Amino acid sequence: MGSQAILSLLLVAMLSASVFAQDPSLSKPLMCIAGDVLFSDDFNPNTVSARWGFKADFALRDGALLRTDVDPTLTKRVFLKDASFHNAIIQFDFKLAGQTTDLRLVTGSGGHYNSITSIHDDYFQINTPIDRDAGYVPAQLGECIRRSRPDQWQTLVVEYWDDEMIVHLSDTEFILGRHPIINRTREYFAFQFDLPGAAIDNVRIWKSVRQRDDWNETRKKMMRAQTDRVPVKRNPIERYKIEYMNLKSRLTLNDKVYRDLVAKHDSLEAALHADFADAFITHKQFGKLIAKKKQKIKATDPDFKPMETAVHRASRAEDDYVLSTSPELVGFKKDGITKNRFASELGQVRAQLEAAGDRQLAALVAETAKRQAGLEARFPEAFGSVAAAVEKRNAIRKSLNNDPRFKARNKAVIDARNAINRYERKADPKLAQLEAASKGEAKK
Repeated sequence: MGSQAILSLLLVAMLSASVFAQDPSLSKPLMCIAGDVLFSDDFNPNTVSARWGFKADFALRDGALLRTDVDPTLTKRVFLKDASFHNAIIQFDFKLAGQTTDLRLVTGSGGHYNSITSIHDDYFQINTPIDRDAGYVPAQLGECIRRSRPDQWQTLVVEYWDDEMIVHLSDTEFILGRHPIINRTREYFAFQFDLPGAAIDNVRIWKSVRQRDDWNETRKKMMRAQTDRVPVKRNPIERYKIEYMNLKSRLTLNDKVYRDLVAKHDSLEAALHADFADAFITHKQFGKLIAKKKQKIKATDPDFKPMETAVHRASRAEDDYVLSTSPELVGFKKDGITKNRFASELGQVRAQLEAAGDRQLAALVAETAKRQAGLEARFPEAFGSVAAAVEKRNAIRKSLNNDPRFKARNKAVIDARNAINRYERKADPKLAQLEAASKGEAKK
């Protein structure tokens, strides 16, 4: 072989090495070829990335990130700051343990989610959420039974390429799905835990540089296997909910007549809500109005800021006391530990003190509450109750039932909704039967 040919082969090898990452920790991708590593973290306490956002509801334990018992009844998320990736391969280890029954990987962009991978005890699934701006409604792209392995580590791989995604635990435990909402740059990345106990580790994100050469043939085989396999066992309520959701998604994507019916309904409803705004204001809008009033009062009343500052000082006094009971945390702070880890560890110590009934901490908490109550009593409009506002809204809405103009407009909205329902049942005749079974199950 001539020197020029050898040089060419070496150049190709160098280029391949720079484009295609050879990372021994990457499990076998099924759809994509991996390129550069975009993010990597093994949750080593000394090197954990400062890009994670979490407090006491998560803690670094045993070389992994654990969902703690802090706020044990609430769903919690740990999110990655400054995420930005489009076609990519995501891999992470997880262990379902404790009370956790639903562990989710959530991605999104532009203020909207675009994919949700949910891991349950005996199955996992892919969902896409609603995006009103783009005209998409929720859909389940697929689900797969998995062998339950409580308290054991497993590795999940999620691959994205344009509007396709595949999630897999193994060559036989996989879900393949397709939806236009997937074809976006993901700027939001989070893990969600419904309850405490589970843990994640070894989170990796690679850039996908292209689909595998054999993907078209592989896709066909996997789609056949996915269609033929045993479905996840569902009760009638769950089965109806999924079938109805997917029907609406299919019609929204593929049926113009259906989209026109929905558009007519939405237009009538939006006009009604605009003309009778006080009767249809939402919880979120109430919250924004209260926050706006608070900012205005804060900017115009000189008494507000000093009282608010006193509340903040009292709250910091709580943290200072908690810190004083744990000298090792003082050392952590001096050593430049990440804010996330420090807040997490401080929260763990606080939870222990609260559980033990620490009197000094209880007194400090009471002082903070007293100052907050004084602030709210002095400026009630800045801390209005959303519940009270909703009650007032409902009363307004009820009073409109005697308004002929409102009744006619509202009837038009209801008629448009009924037209949609009739079209849906015509498109899928078995839907009525599924709905009847669902209602029968609910009465049990």
